[in-house]
Amino acid sequence: MEYKVAIPHCYKWMAADNKKLYIEYIKGYIKSSHPGLKPVRVEGPCVICTKQ
Repeated sequence: MEYKVAIPHCYKWMAADNKKLYIEYIKGYIKSSHPGLKPVRVEGPCVICTKQ
């Protein structure tokens, strides 16, 4: 089952158009805020996750 988690908008400007840094921010956010989920892909302002 997939879960859609909203990405905080501040991560976009903190990464300053650096895609690799943006992905790392998202991974860290999911790990700390939703520890039971694993990020799969980014779809616009959301990240799609699965249960670990």
